[in-house]
Amino acid sequence: MLGASQLSDFTDDELGMNRKIGRRDFLDGVALGVGALVAGGIAGSAAAGSASAAEAPRADARYYPPTWQGLRGYTDAAMKVPHALRDGTFWDDAPEPRDTHEKYDLVVVGGGISGLSAARYYQMEFGKDCKILVLDAMDDIGGHARRNEFRTTARTLLSYGGSQSLESPSTYAPPARQLLTDIGIRVERFEKYFDSGFNARHGLGRGLFFDKESWGKDHLVTWRGGTPYSTILEGAPMAAQAKADLAAIYDAPRDWMPGLSDQQKKDKLADITYLDYLRDYVKAHPDAQKFLQTTPNGNWGYGADAVGALDASIEFAGFDGLGLDWDGGPDPRIAPTGHKVWTSEDDYIYHFPEGNAGVVYSLVRKLIPHAMPGQGMETIPTSRIQYGELDRRRNNVRIRLNSPAVHVVHEGDPDSARQVQVSYVRKDRLETVRAEHVVLACNNQIIPFLTSEISQRQRDALKDSPRLALVYTSVLVRNWKALDNLKISSVRFPTGYWTGAELDFPVSMGGYHFPDKPSESAILHVSRAACRPGLPPRRQGAAGRGELIKTSFAEMERNLRDQLARALGPGGFDPARDIKGITVNRWAHAYAYEYGRPWDTFWPYGELPSHVARQTWGRVAIANTDSAPRAYVDSAMDMAWRAVRDLAGKPSDIVSRGVDGIAF
Repeated sequence: MLGASQLSDFTDDELGMNRKIGRRDFLDGVALGVGALVAGGIAGSAAAGSASAAEAPRADARYYPPTWQGLRGYTDAAMKVPHALRDGTFWDDAPEPRDTHEKYDLVVVGGGISGLSAARYYQMEFGKDCKILVLDAMDDIGGHARRNEFRTTARTLLSYGGSQSLESPSTYAPPARQLLTDIGIRVERFEKYFDSGFNARHGLGRGLFFDKESWGKDHLVTWRGGTPYSTILEGAPMAAQAKADLAAIYDAPRDWMPGLSDQQKKDKLADITYLDYLRDYVKAHPDAQKFLQTTPNGNWGYGADAVGALDASIEFAGFDGLGLDWDGGPDPRIAPTGHKVWTSEDDYIYHFPEGNAGVVYSLVRKLIPHAMPGQGMETIPTSRIQYGELDRRRNNVRIRLNSPAVHVVHEGDPDSARQVQVSYVRKDRLETVRAEHVVLACNNQIIPFLTSEISQRQRDALKDSPRLALVYTSVLVRNWKALDNLKISSVRFPTGYWTGAELDFPVSMGGYHFPDKPSESAILHVSRAACRPGLPPRRQGAAGRGELIKTSFAEMERNLRDQLARALGPGGFDPARDIKGITVNRWAHAYAYEYGRPWDTFWPYGELPSHVARQTWGRVAIANTDSAPRAYVDSAMDMAWRAVRDLAGKPSDIVSRGVDGIAF
């Protein structure tokens, strides 16, 4: 599936497909030419290979995942064991488990923000000297919060390969706020770190690229804030009526539901999608519908055909003319994201140079100080995790990478057992440890394959936790002169394979400085929501995962080079010359699925499957964004706090500010 590249006028040589760059250290999670770092055994577990994080420095000093390029994220190697469990084939030839005789107060399955937060909350609840083991199937720490690091001859540049920013921290509930303070993150300091005047100082606006495959000809339009859409779309290759409709939708929306009361309008919007609203009420031209289809992709993981119109009314164009009355707060039927958007008082500035990997690194520094040298949040970007220190015997907290869990069982009846056995794969071995408590901070859908102790009702609820598929790509470019020449910092591709490309956020912290000069090397963040328009949102994630499995790194790379060449070429961009590195972060299980209308008619008043799914049994609790369900940093932290409180037998109700009465 080549998407936007099908009608490309460029050859592979012109696009630079054959240039030697830092893009293929790893293909499908397998190391290329990195000596001892090879995938192997029943684990297939190390995208980095057969050495665990603890052993890797002794086996090969090059074990430093943030700099690895090529296909990263959920690689085939990292998902081999989980997929074998899902398919029912893992135990066919699994060896006998080896008892390590290791005993812990807590074992956490999953080393993302929720898992690491659970480890810290456990220390707060049960004591700082508790022995904790964190197991993770991935070759790097942090789950979706992934640092992408590029080294040029002049400097090191950082970008985010997954979880992006601390979204609306003013809406955080007390547990998440407490944890941020505990690990040294002072959100108010981002007002200093984030260069809010960057775009204005450089005179940068935004771009739109219409590809000839979808619109008949390639066309780039650039504009600054405040420009009316009638001007933006003046030369766009779309029907005149579509331009008029989009100008009305963006600049002068009318009451397209005349004669209905406020409540009747909201009731109608709750029963239809954004696309239904555009088609049936706005009567927008098909070209206008096509243009708007992908506007929700970045926030929701799917498009206008699947986002509820009531949710869209909070953040997307075309609703201001309805005169909806929100004085009493948002309608309860709005999904959690809509509530967060409505209640937020924050600018979108709370961003480490490495995205929320900065939160992960802060947690690691708190849990294993000698594994993350330095003090203060300003030093996070310029500090490096010492991977060889993560799994040392002397640590109170040990983090064991490349170690997917495969079995969780109490030693006896869950209601009276004193210990839990956890089995996992490391290298060619199946190993077992014991713990007083276990927190499962992995995706909900894998949990039914880890244990036979839960009820069928909980099992069904866990399986009913679909995730949306995303691809976040970091592209090291020789300089960003082409964007400066075009006077844009980002470009949107309404119908391209990749839906957007942008300069990373202009954040400078401590000794790390954002590349302010156009002549400096920089990183472009390029994204895609892998979804299948026309399907219900629960099925779009599965369809997207299927697509990602079938799409090679080379196909993704060619689309990337082609789209950047065509959009930025007028500014002097040459992909063969200017692209110096590519890291594709493939997240087949990315955003937690949120409940919302019109698809989930039980929302918000019925029993929530997430509440059934997250029930604690015996000494095992569940913490992840599926449990919220909403894909935000504070959700990951809140659910970790709830899980630890459940293990302690204490109340754990979470109600974020502004959404009282909504049982997240």
